Amino acid sequence: MTARVASVGAAVAGIAWVGFANWSTRPGASLGASIGCPFHAVTGLDCPGCGSTRALGALTRFDFGAAFDQNVLVPLATLFVVVAWATWTWAVWHGRTRTDLISGRGPVLGVGLVLVGFAVVRNLPAGSWLASGLA
Repeated sequence: MTARVASVGAAVAGIAWVGFANWSTRPGASLGASIGCPFHAVTGLDCPGCGSTRALGALTRFDFGAAFDQNVLVPLATLFVVVAWATWTWAVWHGRTRTDLISGRGPVLGVGLVLVGFAVVRNLPAGSWLASGLA
């Protein structure tokens, strides 16, 4: 598969994901079965992803306050993903040979530490403002 096809495929997948989030979080939407977080169901604690579908749905309606209220990482991660995809796509379509934006273990370790730290802080009393509001 060529990198150009991959860049278009990534865009289509992203649009489908955003469309699902918009559809599933609009008022009156019914998925037939609730999509819940197994970690929250078992422990009563928010995982790093709790509220992410609602946050992405709020972003599709340009309700940035609600998006940050549900999961503060989603608007930030969405911005990063869009910029990274645009940069990668530009490089691919302009014949650049180096298209990997992130390489090595450092970024993966950094993202992992952010997610674990976020999960811990949002479940502490001092970080309750980061909770997803699932209750």
